[in-house]
Amino acid sequence: MKHALSATLLSAVLSTVGWAAAPPLTFTPDEKGGGYAFDTGALRGHIRMDGRSQGIDELVHTASGVAVAEGGHLPGIFSHYRVFSTATRYGDAARDWPTETRLLPDGALEVHWPATEEHPLDMVATFRWAAPDTLDLTTSVKPQHAMPDFEVFLSSYFRPDFRALVYVKPNHFSQGQPELLPTDVNPLVDGSYLIFPRDRQSVQTIFDGRWEKPPHPVQWSVTRWFAAPLVVRRHESSGVAAAIMSLPGECFAVSVPYNKTPPDGVAGHQSIYLSLFGQDLGAGQLATARARLVVGKMTDEDAIRASADYIQWSSGDAR
Repeated sequence: MKHALSATLLSAVLSTVGWAAAPPLTFTPDEKGGGYAFDTGALRGHIRMDGRSQGIDELVHTASGVAVAEGGHLPGIFSHYRVFSTATRYGDAARDWPTETRLLPDGALEVHWPATEEHPLDMVATFRWAAPDTLDLTTSVKPQHAMPDFEVFLSSYFRPDFRALVYVKPNHFSQGQPELLPTDVNPLVDGSYLIFPRDRQSVQTIFDGRWEKPPHPVQWSVTRWFAAPLVVRRHESSGVAAAIMSLPGECFAVSVPYNKTPPDGVAGHQSIYLSLFGQDLGAGQLATARARLVVGKMTDEDAIRASADYIQWSSGDAR
């Protein structure tokens, strides 16, 4: 139930049990403009929303002091990247689109990308703290014309020493149980990007030509079906992990690069991608897709449980 509490109600609960000094679960404008700061007690950092390179570009796990994201030249966590429909990409990246931002009464941050000729759809994202260690993202779109097999490709970038694991369905090597699978380098089939679809129809969407549009086309290696849209990146020496998850009906694939660390390879960027929506949209049709970020010291079992709880809560069973 904790994830269903608003920031205001949660603050009241904390005050009642004697934690009156708990920081508010809100965003605040930074002094330089172009972004917002946050400090929930469990996490602190900064989200950049300036129409150039958007997302959480600074994120620190407060108790350990471990930086989960450090900014720099890469976009941040929960950065809206590519926007597609069948064999079509709208512009280069949503990161470059002009944005309008505002703080909502409960402290959430709303970001609006108005429709233009290049990207004829209205898109709104809401970042809202569900708990001190948990950030929810809701993305809503309304296209001006029909967009079949619509997709928002949501990106997140972490420090190079955060290793990826993807929650996959069992195969005949896994003893019949879903598992969080490390995406370590296979020396026989080395590649850059691995994609884990929901089903066979999702594979057809991935390969409909949308990723053949330059610049920077990507060649995907399809691996196994995801058990739920859940990817974990873990800092091995501290145990701090970031779990990014979505809902099976609102996300049709998750993807990551191989885990590569010197001297075996170039570390590169340690990313997580969610392929959101995956549905046919008509002109003027409003559609929504959700994602969640949880950061803390968690085991594989903790992350899997958090994903299951999120799916259950989002279905309305725990409201």
